[in-house]
Amino acid sequence: MTFHQSRAWVEAWAQGTGVNLSIVTLEQNGTAFAILPLETVRMHGLTIARFAGTSFSNENTGLIDIAAQSRLDPVAARDLGAALSEAGLGADLVLFDKMPPEAAARAPFSALPRTFHQNPSFQLPLFTDFNAVLAQINSKRRRKKFRVSERRLEAMGGYRHITGGTDAEALRLLDTFLEQKPVRLAAQGLPNVFADPGVRAFLRKLATTRDATGKAGLELHAIELVDTTLQPQIIAVAGLTIKGKHITCQFGSINEDIAADASAGELLFFRMIEHYARAGYDVFDFGVGDQLYKRSWCPQRTELVDCYVPLNFKGRLAAPSITGTIRLKRAIKTSPVLHRIVARLRSFTVRKPQHATHND
Repeated sequence: MTFHQSRAWVEAWAQGTGVNLSIVTLEQNGTAFAILPLETVRMHGLTIARFAGTSFSNENTGLIDIAAQSRLDPVAARDLGAALSEAGLGADLVLFDKMPPEAAARAPFSALPRTFHQNPSFQLPLFTDFNAVLAQINSKRRRKKFRVSERRLEAMGGYRHITGGTDAEALRLLDTFLEQKPVRLAAQGLPNVFADPGVRAFLRKLATTRDATGKAGLELHAIELVDTTLQPQIIAVAGLTIKGKHITCQFGSINEDIAADASAGELLFFRMIEHYARAGYDVFDFGVGDQLYKRSWCPQRTELVDCYVPLNFKGRLAAPSITGTIRLKRAIKTSPVLHRIVARLRSFTVRKPQHATHND
């Protein structure tokens, strides 16, 4: 599974947002081979079951027993649809979105109709030799940018890379992110997807859910500007989730009023990637969404897949419209001209935050 189907993620999402949650177990010949944590939502007059918290996830797989999966008889789309109908989801359609291609190619998803997701995801392979990591992405240029950022921050009193090692510190960094991000989103003509109280409760729960080793479900990192004449200021924040040796960046923000020319966000990524590479992790995943900074860091790109299962006549009627919408969004996002037009139109409808606070 990915972290987005872990118990920590699903429980935090259900408790924070209060969604209608179902845990579906798939069995064949008396052997369970998959568990699917699904939420049920109403969208445009349609009831859709989908992976829990998928609006904030980066990749979904379900929880799959690979050994049992390898022994499965072929699973037809109609058989999976019938089984999900019997599960009592009360949905017209089940959407398994943002699946890695290798996961979508295996049962029970392999026979399902599908389309490419509207956004790809981007990955940077890690090695314990940090020089080898940077060699993938123009090492000379990356180190030069890092040195420029450091010099500019040192001239302002210096900086430190901090993490949310305690619940109190994690919540301090998370609250700073929730203050900084709306300003950037509004400037880009985008709605504040973190404004909903349930989403904020979800993030706070995840940031304070720790495993037996003390690692939080959501790890917070930040760049803090240190100046002996001023109170320390947090100028960049990032939130990460970790599954095995796979790091995924969930979000990031910067304070654009302080040290705007120091590229604090880039500096934070450099420090985080350096830390996790030397600690023996395999991948730093920048997540879903095609943005220039991700392309600059990542030599690998993954085209994700959306699979779907209509459960009734209404779902079968709606399926072409849903996949058509996904393809339209993909066409817009992959066309610079269309993307600029849509962003321009959207900027007229998004309200800018009032009295936004930038500082810690």
